[in-house]
Amino acid sequence: MTRDRLYTLLICALVYIFSINAFSDIFADVDLWGHLKFGEEIISTKSIPQVNTFSYTAPDHPWINHELLAEIIFAFVYSLAGTTGLLILKLALGLGIIHILSGLYFSKSGNRLSYALHFLLLAPVFVTGFATRPQIFTYFFLALLVWILQKYFDGNHKVIFWTPLLMALWVNTHGGVVAGICIFGAVVFIEVLRRLLTGDGPIKALIAVFLVSCLALFANPYGYKIWLFFLETIPRDRPISEWAAVPPWGPRFYFFKVLVILFVISLFSPAKKRIWEVTMIVLAIFYGFRHGRHTVLTGILMTPYLPLQLAALLETETFKRWRPKISSLGHTAVLFVLTVGVLSQAYFHYHKYKEVGFKIQINPEVYPLYAMNFLEANKIDGNILVFFDWGEYVINKRPASKVSIDGRLWTAYPDEVFRENLALRNGEKGWEEMLDKYPHDIILMDHINSDLENVAGWVKIYNDPIARIFIRKTDPPSPLLEKFYRREFIYPEAPLSWEFP
Repeated sequence: MTRDRLYTLLICALVYIFSINAFSDIFADVDLWGHLKFGEEIISTKSIPQVNTFSYTAPDHPWINHELLAEIIFAFVYSLAGTTGLLILKLALGLGIIHILSGLYFSKSGNRLSYALHFLLLAPVFVTGFATRPQIFTYFFLALLVWILQKYFDGNHKVIFWTPLLMALWVNTHGGVVAGICIFGAVVFIEVLRRLLTGDGPIKALIAVFLVSCLALFANPYGYKIWLFFLETIPRDRPISEWAAVPPWGPRFYFFKVLVILFVISLFSPAKKRIWEVTMIVLAIFYGFRHGRHTVLTGILMTPYLPLQLAALLETETFKRWRPKISSLGHTAVLFVLTVGVLSQAYFHYHKYKEVGFKIQINPEVYPLYAMNFLEANKIDGNILVFFDWGEYVINKRPASKVSIDGRLWTAYPDEVFRENLALRNGEKGWEEMLDKYPHDIILMDHINSDLENVAGWVKIYNDPIARIFIRKTDPPSPLLEKFYRREFIYPEAPLSWEFP
């Protein structure tokens, strides 16, 4: 093997194995319990629920499940290989993205320094959104769309005909398809406009494929209704951390900001630039700063462009003059360091997974494991007023109960219900009104709203550092209340396993 070939192999290996850091979160996402539950029900009943049957605050509210294919895949993988299978699936999708984007780069450039610089900065950007949830399919599908567009504009015109199939799969897997079709449409619009101005020639095939792709978006169980749902909900503000804006200053989203700076520098690169590509990246940067969860999409859209532009800069005479000459011994040292880097990263990941038995874990500082164990030990069920992030955990663990809210948000609940639950949890003005508006039997809540301790008509029967449980005070006392007064509740004290579910 030549030295150049060995360099390429080791740098690629380092990029791939370093990228595992972004895809190897071993803790359960807040909605994973729900995704598995919903997917299992679709598989077992061979039908797609049309209304919300898991809630008492929004019973029979229409449920537009734009993640149903992802949930079926999650449930199927889980049934075959448990959470180990889910970790492998997430890892495969993540590394698949890296492989697709790496292939695009090396099909046009062999500059290893530019490749390593960009991809080692890109990998940490993925950390923001790569939990075990349906949006990971959007990242993978976007990488495929980017690959298709790049190949098409490089001269392989036949590849564009795969786009309608991609959109048909995407619309049934995750709502991120809205970004996908908007990106495709914007590219077509910009390219049509450019060709009209320059007279470069017709682009009828691309327009036709885009229109067929738009039609493919209606190949879902809800037809046009899913698009009415998207039009209604996308403009809404989301008081959820992952939808918060990225602060322009400070250490948060550091790697994303570095990539943005490199993009600005790349505008001075002598390499040829496509107008649609630069425009898409500028728009993606705007939305990346607007919503933190979009930084991953921005990183993917940047990748076919940015490392090539950086490679062109590094190959200019100005930069060549600063390039140090490395002796044969120096090359040996660099190859040795790269090898150590690859092996140490491999050991780190193996050890990390081995510690948890290659299974997804539940963070006991985030989820009410012990409170749920208390409900299970005492066979307590009913209508549970619950914190938004815990809703799908409760749906999965207490199937005989119904919840006040869960992570499906506007796909299954009216906005009013979400706002009421949020107000109660945070102790906002008028939060007490919700207690009388709905038929709650149990309150399972964290400690943010301290006024719950003194609210009339409720008795606290359980408390730990993460969660509190209250039941209604009735006259005469309910069987649950009598059991509490007689001190007959079981309060398990044994340590619990952190293993999902």
